[in-house]
Amino acid sequence: MRYLIDSLDNCCTPSGTTSSSSSSQDTSVIQKIFGGRLRSQVKCTICSTCSNTYDPLLDLSLEINRADSLTKALNRFTAVEALEGDNEYYCANCQKKVRALKQFTIDKSPTILTIQFKRFSGSDSSGGKIDKNIDFGRTLAMKPYISNLQDCDANYSLYGVLVHAGWSTHSGHYYCFVRTAGNLWYNLDDSRVKQVTEKTVLDQKAYILFYMRDPAGRSSIGGDQSETNSSPALRSWLSDGAGDVENDMDGGADEYEGNNCQHPSRGNGACCNSRLYSKASCQDSNSPALRFSTRKVDRVTPMWRL
Repeated sequence: MRYLIDSLDNCCTPSGTTSSSSSSQDTSVIQKIFGGRLRSQVKCTICSTCSNTYDPLLDLSLEINRADSLTKALNRFTAVEALEGDNEYYCANCQKKVRALKQFTIDKSPTILTIQFKRFSGSDSSGGKIDKNIDFGRTLAMKPYISNLQDCDANYSLYGVLVHAGWSTHSGHYYCFVRTAGNLWYNLDDSRVKQVTEKTVLDQKAYILFYMRDPAGRSSIGGDQSETNSSPALRSWLSDGAGDVENDMDGGADEYEGNNCQHPSRGNGACCNSRLYSKASCQDSNSPALRFSTRKVDRVTPMWRL
């Protein structure tokens, strides 16, 4: 997914600029949606001089070897590290190597916060997986991890969860859970879409979490959240979203499969095996009428298409 977002960012970057430049971060639609800024600070313990380095941030990759929750993983990511012994820091002000303190914090929080748990070990040739539960919540307060005081009131609401089923990087299956604007959760697994409870989502062994930043002063969970409260770039991106999906109100079915469509001229299910289709794309004159609810439905945030 990181390669995909990086590629999209490069495609959306104006010619003559790089995706990591400050001008790109101001103009690229990918940076406006996913982009933030990470600060690495090294502080001399003798003269207290601080050296800050800023890097663009599209996602957070968190170690989970010694963490059993998202909060603990974030605490470890932003923990102060001592640079001492053979790893001493050269202080330009003191003109010598000194003991120093290093810390990562978020300087600018993104609109969409993407968090990846490092479940796969790069040093393991077998591609082994850390298959344990990591607790995460439906809301996330990022204030403790943000160093910019003007950006410290950053509260997020969970809206997407990606899960890897399998034991290594060499095999397995990916599926996801997406929250709609009406706070309904759906499981998207290939051509199958099924409504699930929030508890089911929070019980997953998540691989990647997607959090959306709340409008200032309130949380979108349980609130009257609308697209008009989002940034212009995000509203533009959401407007090109996936088709609307809801339960069949007459039959009570909560699962939709691509092979339910009957098209004699093209073979049973030929047009619907790979993805969900609207009534217009699945219906032809020789097919029995498909049942669709006519009430207004919630738009599914199209992150799962990435």
